[in-house]
Amino acid sequence: MDTTAKPKPVHTIREQDVKAAIWVNQGESEQYFNVTFSRMYTDSEKKLKDTMSFGVHDLSKIEVIIGKVRR
Repeated sequence: MDTTAKPKPVHTIREQDVKAAIWVNQGESEQYFNVTFSRMYTDSEKKLKDTMSFGVHDLSKIEVIIGKVRR
């Protein structure tokens, strides 16, 4: 059994089917943050999946999330 815990984001922001995960990292002298974006979808077997591929129609959702992250 693997006892290594997977790191989790410190915060998640969602706009419909697009979400941003905010991660904290420890540098040599300070903490810094990274953001990853993903889009959720349902596959042909009705299972929830996520991808890092976006369509043009997703860009406005990412823009809204960026505005929320920057606050």
